[in-house]
Amino acid sequence: MRFPRVKQLRSKLSSAKLLGIVAKNSLQFKLRRTALKRFRSRERQFTTIIVDMDGTLYDTDASLEGLSICFPRRWGTGVSRGEKIYESMISKIAAGESTIEQAIIEGNTLFVKRGFQKKNFSKVLARIKPRIRKPLVMALRKLKSEGKTIVLATLSSREFALLMNSYLKKRFDFEFDLVVGTELEYQDGRISGVKSIVGTKDFEINGVPVRSKLSAVREELALIGKGLDVNTSALITDSYGDIDLAKMLVTILIKPDEPSMDQRVSQRLKLADFIVDDGPGLEEKLVEIILGAS
Repeated sequence: MRFPRVKQLRSKLSSAKLLGIVAKNSLQFKLRRTALKRFRSRERQFTTIIVDMDGTLYDTDASLEGLSICFPRRWGTGVSRGEKIYESMISKIAAGESTIEQAIIEGNTLFVKRGFQKKNFSKVLARIKPRIRKPLVMALRKLKSEGKTIVLATLSSREFALLMNSYLKKRFDFEFDLVVGTELEYQDGRISGVKSIVGTKDFEINGVPVRSKLSAVREELALIGKGLDVNTSALITDSYGDIDLAKMLVTILIKPDEPSMDQRVSQRLKLADFIVDDGPGLEEKLVEIILGAS
């Protein structure tokens, strides 16, 4: 079955070296030590909620699904070539041999070579629909009705995130107020390159500008006449991949029943202000955390 395979691939982050990298990050430990004192104030009023996409809004990865579509040939074990490519990328990141930004460029270079078309995003969406966390979407719908600004921020393609947003509007009568993600270039409907990346920090790689999620969200909110106050904003995510954003914001970590190693590390080190089980009561708990602080 394919879905358990997703869990197996994400668990490639289980190497001891990765755990060491996390443990050495002083900012993460600072977050762990100061979160309760700094953030858990019931007097705080949240106005902006930033939501991660891959692994959070749904329990899979858009890049994995896209690569599986581009490279469908399966090995004797039933694993597609696309899954093997994704596994290799994740392993390199875990071993410190590659960065997330390098992986984004590498992945999209493969999409270019395979002639991946913009319309193929609908195939990716079809694979992901069964993995959407409905309780999370319902909680976000409730929070939006209470006047909160809800932002979807992803390192994946903004084009795909916009398609996902349209589906959420049609299926759940909910849509994000703003969608932030990596911008791709297209030629005749096919991916032709990477225009800009939403990554882990502000810099440039191979001539491509990179913005952190925090910078991207702040800049995009400004374009629609809204500001970002880190003191009244919250983050919903699934792992320490958003640690640079998490250290600035109140963070809610979703805890799956069968977490991958990166998710387990985040839970073990308590790299969040709130850790919420992905199960019965998820919708109510998220609403309680956000509105209860108002």
